[in-house]
Amino acid sequence: TDVSQGFDLGSPHLPWDHPFYDIARHQIIEVAGDDNFGRKVIVFSACRLPPQHELDHQKLLMYLKATLDQYVESDYTLIYFHHGLTSENKPSLSWLRDAYREFDRK
Repeated sequence: TDVSQGFDLGSPHLPWDHPFYDIARHQIIEVAGDDNFGRKVIVFSACRLPPQHELDHQKLLMYLKATLDQYVESDYTLIYFHHGLTSENKPSLSWLRDAYREFDRK
């Protein structure tokens, strides 16, 4: 299924009935623009993660992958800011490791 539905998944402005609305509204992942070489810059701001009990981390990973899939045909840069985490919103190290392993070039 195509979950992008013609929307920029890196934008927080998805319709409320979009499958990833509950993730996008936190603005954890943002397409920040292009770098000097024309590559998309995608920013993952961990400080925007809500408390663990309010977020489905597997769905967050699916959202991140769907966002990156929009740019996979070209080079892009993914920046992960780990600052701002607390014991309430910090994803587990195993989740971070598993998320890293999920990424590949199509």
